[in-house]
Amino acid sequence: MPGPLEGLRVLDFTWKLAGPFCTMILADLGAEVIKIEPVGITEDERGAGPYVQGVSTYFFSINRGKKSVSLNLKHPTGVDIVRRLVPKVDILVENFTPGTMGRLGLGYAELEPLNPGLIYAALSGFGQTGPYRNRHAVDVIIQGISGLMSITGEPGRPPVRVGVSLADLTGGVFAAIGILAALEARHRTGRGQYVDVGMLDAVLALLENPIVRYAATGQVPGPLGSRHPLITPFQAFPTKDGYIVVAGVRDWQLFCAKLGRLDLMFDERFQTNESRTEHHAQLEPILEEIFRQKTTAEWLSELEEEVAFVAPVNTIDRVLADPHVQARGSILELPLPGGREGSLKVPAPPPRFSRTPTRVERPAPILGEHTLEVLTGLAGLSPAEVEELAAEGIVGLGR
Repeated sequence: MPGPLEGLRVLDFTWKLAGPFCTMILADLGAEVIKIEPVGITEDERGAGPYVQGVSTYFFSINRGKKSVSLNLKHPTGVDIVRRLVPKVDILVENFTPGTMGRLGLGYAELEPLNPGLIYAALSGFGQTGPYRNRHAVDVIIQGISGLMSITGEPGRPPVRVGVSLADLTGGVFAAIGILAALEARHRTGRGQYVDVGMLDAVLALLENPIVRYAATGQVPGPLGSRHPLITPFQAFPTKDGYIVVAGVRDWQLFCAKLGRLDLMFDERFQTNESRTEHHAQLEPILEEIFRQKTTAEWLSELEEEVAFVAPVNTIDRVLADPHVQARGSILELPLPGGREGSLKVPAPPPRFSRTPTRVERPAPILGEHTLEVLTGLAGLSPAEVEELAAEGIVGLGR
């Protein structure tokens, strides 16, 4: 069965993480994604290591299911080939510094007349407008300037970056959402449009609670570790062999009984969630000492959901082995590209569709793997013309 975006075609001018993550989502949902890459780059220029049989695992993890066309956009013929492809696609995605595509003659103003239905998505650090538009941005820059790092980490300790490239990934997700919304608008109007997504805006959208709390109280939020500002207990606690996370209790008296601390049951400081939050500094060391006395598995078996919401703090190897993750098919194993032996594990697409299921059937492509297919099938070139362009260094054929 076809995926939900089957029949849609994407020209992908993205690199690094945010843009490729966006177009990977579109590919996972069934769109044909044609990735435009420079001629002659090495695998380490495509993405970071570790490398497996010469393949960048970084590139592999976010470019599955795409087609690769190797094209020299610094040559007028390369630009002309893109202009031939534009009428045949639905979506174009780029994440260069604002103005780069325009300088190549491939901005929205130049391409919209060729395809009025084109949805042109531009993803950048700070968006296409504003005083920061031309600033370069990597993930940690956005995590810093957005305020996210100021509320991440332990109280009294230096700011901490979130453990994944959250600004990049969030930018990619919101770009995909914008594209899908523009597709729905095109169904009504027949016209495409320009979609401008800034990573800073995307991260600010995730800071809804800290922002509204500051607006309501005037108090600047700070880091709380794994705590919640309004719920107690709500954090990770060390156990005899690891960590357990508690996300609130349903019945304080029963919770205390399960902990073997009847003296805490009617302690006035801890009777309500509000009082426990107020007296967190007194409660936290008590609970830390209690949880250290048993293993994570023992606590999980004792603290049912009727008592409290708990979970282990898994390491990556343990979550991959988790029976629920395996039952859901949440991890895929894809072969290495180019006929290499072996495979790598990657996360599966999160949405599950009843009628149009997602399919991830191909790994990330080798450089230029689909140049001949795309240029003869969509750009109207003959195989001989493509071979001639390859000899001139205008295209690469993935050999």
